[in-house]
Amino acid sequence: MRRKTVTRTAMAGMSVLIATIMASACNNAAKEQGGDQAKPGESPTITILASKSTNFPENNAVIQEIRKRTGINVQVIAVDGPDYDNKLNTMIASGSPPDIFRVSSKAKMIDLVDNKVVMPLDDLLAKSGKNIVDNKGKYLKGAGYIGGKTYAIPNAYVLGNGLAIRQDWLAKLGLKTPATLDEYESVLKAFATRDPDGNGKNDTIPLGLSVASDQTFEHIFAAYGVPFKRGLLVDGKVTPWSIAPGYLDAVKFYNKLYQQGLVEPDFSTIPSLQEFEKLWNGKMGAFQFNPPGTTQNWLTRYIENPKPTFVYTIIKGPNGKGGNTRYVREDTGPWTFISSKSKNPEASMKVLDFLVSEEGDRLTWAGIDGKHYSMKDGKFEWIKPFDDAVQLRNEGGFAYAGIMQRLDGMEYQLMNETTRKGIDLSVNSPIPDAYIFGVPEIERDKKKILDDMELEFRTSAIVSKGDLDKLYADYKKKYLAEGGSVWIEQATAIYKKEQAELNK
Repeated sequence: MRRKTVTRTAMAGMSVLIATIMASACNNAAKEQGGDQAKPGESPTITILASKSTNFPENNAVIQEIRKRTGINVQVIAVDGPDYDNKLNTMIASGSPPDIFRVSSKAKMIDLVDNKVVMPLDDLLAKSGKNIVDNKGKYLKGAGYIGGKTYAIPNAYVLGNGLAIRQDWLAKLGLKTPATLDEYESVLKAFATRDPDGNGKNDTIPLGLSVASDQTFEHIFAAYGVPFKRGLLVDGKVTPWSIAPGYLDAVKFYNKLYQQGLVEPDFSTIPSLQEFEKLWNGKMGAFQFNPPGTTQNWLTRYIENPKPTFVYTIIKGPNGKGGNTRYVREDTGPWTFISSKSKNPEASMKVLDFLVSEEGDRLTWAGIDGKHYSMKDGKFEWIKPFDDAVQLRNEGGFAYAGIMQRLDGMEYQLMNETTRKGIDLSVNSPIPDAYIFGVPEIERDKKKILDDMELEFRTSAIVSKGDLDKLYADYKKKYLAEGGSVWIEQATAIYKKEQAELNK
């Protein structure tokens, strides 16, 4: 894809964090240049900050194998997902950032580049990144391509986001797979009142929902033509999703479901893991999430016997359309960086290149061939007890796969037919949007404020018994005054410039 980098104006004032970073960089420049390099015969040490969703032993078979195969002493600092950003900010501000880390915010990425916290990767990719270039090369010129240089490697990994419905419950109740909002509501009512789990009680949760997992909301907004958390072209202007036509209609539909007891009652506060557990424990009828989770990796977590079965579907709205927010691989984060303070950036690149290779991908996903799994006549088989995801994670399986994911790697190759169908359905059913690669300047100061305003409105409106039209009018007025109007102007200018460049 042809695209020139959007010009970004430097901010007049820097945050305390950035000021600390720069002061540290200046004070230690000479020291860092000469380094604490590995002595001859010693393995260089590379640190990686990684996010984890479940615990696993720090010293395990997979990390030992990574060190053995790369010849590099890889040290992974694994922190819980919600604590990741704070840990990274603390390490950067202290002047001791990890060699390798990821961020999910495009605005933060620009700050890191502007303040020389991260280094350009083009020379390193050319010298030591063959596997990365082969696997992700055509997606490198996205948000991480700034000023004609590659500063970040996009994840570019698309797993889809599919609405899965308990197929066995549908069959038991004599219902067909819903394809419209009316059919969907009828199915959810049946799940609430007709005892689909057969325990003699009306204690099921028809639709799982959690603000801690954004994707659980996406399908209903899409049914009303609203791309979740993305701009939409309205009268020639890039308009925030929460101000776009259809947003309030989607909120009203959620409100109707909530008032009937058809969605997770604690959706605004329940942590993701606790919501997952309700699905695993057989109490949930429909859930939107990555198919590799719902119908693949979680199969050993479902407590029912026989295991539940699911079907993926698209829910169409009043205009007869539905789907999912469009995937843009070159801008699909998070993005991976190498710190400008890395004492051995070439070793860092070698580690990343190994992780994205076929060999590294197999190791980080499935563990060690002959110990955790085997390949017999081209057929993959787990070696017990590592067919249990918990047992495999205790050995380091899955634990490091998220650091640098290979496109169409072992994870995808091992997916069952239901999961593949879920991914294909969600990826190949995009709804229109007004995607921009650049970041409006106002996002640097106002993005969290505006995002919090939207979330506060959405959660309060879904449970409200009041006048939603009035609540929404008040929200829009405040949103636009707080920076939404400026965002529209800046985003529209970026969109027009990028579209002109794409069409050259």
